[in-house]
Amino acid sequence: MITVTLLWILLGPVIISLDTDINRYRMALPGIVHAAVVPAEDLFHIRGRIFFIPFKVHPFSPKQKKVSNSEGRGEKKKSRQKEKPNSLSEGMKLGRNILGSFRIRRMNLDIDTDDFLLNAWLLPAFSAVNSERIHMQVNFQGNASLMLDVRTRLGALAWAFIKTKYQSLFNY
Repeated sequence: MITVTLLWILLGPVIISLDTDINRYRMALPGIVHAAVVPAEDLFHIRGRIFFIPFKVHPFSPKQKKVSNSEGRGEKKKSRQKEKPNSLSEGMKLGRNILGSFRIRRMNLDIDTDDFLLNAWLLPAFSAVNSERIHMQVNFQGNASLMLDVRTRLGALAWAFIKTKYQSLFNY
């Protein structure tokens, strides 16, 4: 049972869904995790469930300060060893590999930039990009909306990270 759950976590779809018209922003790994950003008085809060256990997180609520017994004893903190900084090209490869693991299931974009010239330049670009799954258009009425459904797998994200690290170790 544990093996099946771990395989589902790695190979199951991670669904990211955004819809600005109805203010719905969700992320789900079906059967395991579901989280949604809900607009609230203090900007937003996060509501979801993990294995059918509901939770709610208020990221902007004031936090209680914990008092520890070790304050004022003069304990020394361990210093971290300085790691070799990642090169810019390695970061770009990692970003490209991670973005390559995402699949756009559906995208509808309706935008007005409030600049007539930029809107006119975007019309042919959007018409070249439009396809069965992607529909992008420019309006001249001041409206902006995005409906996006993106899928990936945690295994694909892990594989992209491992592949980039492996290439950076052996391609110097």
